[in-house]
Amino acid sequence: MIRHPVLGMLLAMIVMAPGAWAADAPESAAYRFAPGDVIEVAVVPQSKFDRSVTVQPDGKISFPIVGQIQAAALTVDQLAEQLRAGLNRNLVDPRVTVTLKELNKRAVPRVSLLGAVRTPSVYEIKDGTTVAELLASGGGPTTLADLQHVTITRSDRSVMTIDLSQSARTGRLDRNTTLQAGDLVVVPEGAPPTVLVLGEVTKPGSYEIQGEARLLDALSLAGGPTTKADLRHVTLGRAGTTGTRSLDLQPLLAGEQTTNPELNVPLRPGDTIVLGETSERVYILGRVQKPDVYPIKPNDRILDGLAKAGGAASDGELGRAVLVRRDSSGQPVATELDMKKMMSKANMAQNDLLRPGDVLYIPDKKTRRSPGELLLPLAGLISVFH
Repeated sequence: MIRHPVLGMLLAMIVMAPGAWAADAPESAAYRFAPGDVIEVAVVPQSKFDRSVTVQPDGKISFPIVGQIQAAALTVDQLAEQLRAGLNRNLVDPRVTVTLKELNKRAVPRVSLLGAVRTPSVYEIKDGTTVAELLASGGGPTTLADLQHVTITRSDRSVMTIDLSQSARTGRLDRNTTLQAGDLVVVPEGAPPTVLVLGEVTKPGSYEIQGEARLLDALSLAGGPTTKADLRHVTLGRAGTTGTRSLDLQPLLAGEQTTNPELNVPLRPGDTIVLGETSERVYILGRVQKPDVYPIKPNDRILDGLAKAGGAASDGELGRAVLVRRDSSGQPVATELDMKKMMSKANMAQNDLLRPGDVLYIPDKKTRRSPGELLLPLAGLISVFH
């Protein structure tokens, strides 16, 4: 607490209106209140009105029944008389005691910090203290703080709005502001930080992120990728930047290096993540439960393709399955596969990795056509993928 040399005398001074006690110290009669002074007021016998009030920057104090009155530049006698006169409109002959509790509180520069900060309070400042330094004193902004619209209200009632978002992110202080005694700094709350997850995910939409969220966290919130998602070419768009970044999520979803920031990218509010539909697809046709075109993953094999189609139908002939794929020269080649033996005897020699554009055909048990006879109609489908 900052104390004036005459504060000891002032603290002992008790001044009352006519009919109340008289001041003991004639020297104190010359003191006039100033903004920042803390005044103790006691009302006898109505003690419920006892309280401490601070002279505001505009020189006024606010008191019950009396309302706002100008206290700055008044002597203790004058202030006590004004308070007594105001209270006397509702109370019967109140006795008012005025005591100077703290001299010019503004002698130590203070500012108020409110809003979306961890420790809102009143803080003492030094010459040159900036808003960013004040935020640090207040424990920093909360996760919902809108640092783009921080307001500073000065003692003259002027208001300025500053953008500290770049300072917080980059450390640059070019948009920082030096504080003045009596400033009121308010950090408003903004919208919750969100990212947009679109495309081939179970639940596309906007999702709120908390703390150090990463790419896999956003995908988890969106229900994960669909079977059609192209995990090799996921795009990430970042607010405030041009262009997009292409990411390969296959190693991540295989459980590799999930903490590697080059793979499992840390997210920022406003990010947009898009999972497109994969172009790596195969046709599973013929006598299967669900003949269709199916996306494949890097390690999918021929039996995996059959499983995607729900397996063979009851009249499907797995012993004469046909796989059509392009050779190194780009020409379609038909190969007969005995998938019945592959499954029953665990003969995996022919269970090759699937390639984009493959056509797996399961004939029916009654029809007898060679792979060469099936090549022409099946090869026409391969062109769909190229």
